Amino acid sequence: MRIPADPQKLARVVELHYEGNPAGVIARTLKLPPRTVSTLITQLGRHPLGAIALNLAERSSRLAWHARVRRSLEQLGAPERKVPRIPRLGRQQFLERYYAQQQPVVLTKMMGDWRALRRWTLPFLKERFGEVPLKIAHQRTSTEFYDLNVHAISESMRLGDFVDWISKVKTSNERYLVANNDGLSSPQLAPLLDDIGFFGGMMDRKRIPGSVYLWLGPGGTITPLHHDTANILFCQVRGRKRFKLVSPLYSELLDDVVSYYSPMDLERPDHARYPFARQLKVLEAEVGPGDALLIPAGYWHHVRSESISLSVSMTNFVFPNDFPDSGSGYG
Repeated sequence: MRIPADPQKLARVVELHYEGNPAGVIARTLKLPPRTVSTLITQLGRHPLGAIALNLAERSSRLAWHARVRRSLEQLGAPERKVPRIPRLGRQQFLERYYAQQQPVVLTKMMGDWRALRRWTLPFLKERFGEVPLKIAHQRTSTEFYDLNVHAISESMRLGDFVDWISKVKTSNERYLVANNDGLSSPQLAPLLDDIGFFGGMMDRKRIPGSVYLWLGPGGTITPLHHDTANILFCQVRGRKRFKLVSPLYSELLDDVVSYYSPMDLERPDHARYPFARQLKVLEAEVGPGDALLIPAGYWHHVRSESISLSVSMTNFVFPNDFPDSGSGYG
């Protein structure tokens, strides 16, 4: 018998078998010979590792069932498709209603103390920091999973030259300064940190290194569908971004995930490949200058810049925000 070499395909055989699918259905679904699937299932049942695999598949199936129940019950409520926008939310209300409940929210009228809103323009960045070299992601449009491979495709570029390029192209997904480029770790950009605020004590002033990140790029930049392992407060300084968010209860998105990225295009989903996409409840949020979006840990999100955009993302909440992952991803 020829055992499929693809570990993910082997895992799917186990999952589909435990879900009660007959060998013929599994074979058609995974495009494998029926005899191969039948023999594999028999061998799995006899082998100690197979029993472990079946046990893990049972646990996974049970967790997926719980997620489906939660989704079904949530749909009984109001069919909200927009992330709520709440002005001047107090720290305790934010904690109890949104952070602890893992619900996205756009905080408005809470960045009045950010000098960045008044100072951070492209001319300002070029004049004050134009000679500072930064790592910028290049060749994004020609690289598969470009965000996952950001370090491999990033090149050093003076901030002034990058600003000139943005001003010229205005719209492109080719180059982007993203959080993983860690621009604010440059000592030469440290003065920028004096221009941000801390949301009435919700963010920790003492934990800035490794917790506050800069984003800069033209309109048209896209961050593909993924989730993070910490809660994020995404603060918009210039331009506008459009977010699409999906609850982590949609565990089907994990089926072919690569690290924390899903290959599904949330703007134009392939319904033949992802039939469950028709049932996804997608929340939308548009953020402009002075808006801050809470992205809960585990929440899937896709982001498009509607214009030249400058943003800061923060993970230095005063609330618990350390959720160690057992691995480097799912794929």
